[in-house]
Amino acid sequence: MRRSPWAAAPCGWPEQPVMSINPERGQRGLTLVELVIAIAVAGVLVAALMSSYSAVVGRSADPMIRTQTIALAESFMEEATLKPFLDPATGTRCPTAPASRANFNNVCDYNGYSDNSIRLPDGSTVASLSSYSVSIVVADTNSLPGIASNCALRIAVSVTNPLNETMTLVGYRTDYESNPACS
Repeated sequence: MRRSPWAAAPCGWPEQPVMSINPERGQRGLTLVELVIAIAVAGVLVAALMSSYSAVVGRSADPMIRTQTIALAESFMEEATLKPFLDPATGTRCPTAPASRANFNNVCDYNGYSDNSIRLPDGSTVASLSSYSVSIVVADTNSLPGIASNCALRIAVSVTNPLNETMTLVGYRTDYESNPACS
């Protein structure tokens, strides 16, 4: 029940108006100093959060670049390992490689291949991958147990990305198609 602040108090009620200026009964607000301090603390917290957030956002493309690097290395590895072990024209293992990658026809032709830009097998440059580089080393290996060194080649494909990180994939190719002793 609400009553007027000027009405007489009924028995047992204090002689005080309902809308009192007594600080013990009313709500308290903030002083200007408290408000300024709260704003300053909030500003410092927001600045700290934004600086850590910007550091995370600045590196958000790194995983994509690393994934692209691995995909390129896998692509070159697959291209090399799908070639025949022996040269189809001469039947020899590692003849002199052709000058153009478009003419590579066996695994050994990739030995020493290096390019400062990613190119398709026909030699055309992939513009969006121009900041990547690749190098391939193909060599005899005796690290496969039970397989003679003349029956296996070790292929190492290294791709360097725009972050100057080099990822190397290593694979092996055996002479399973032309030499039954190597199978």
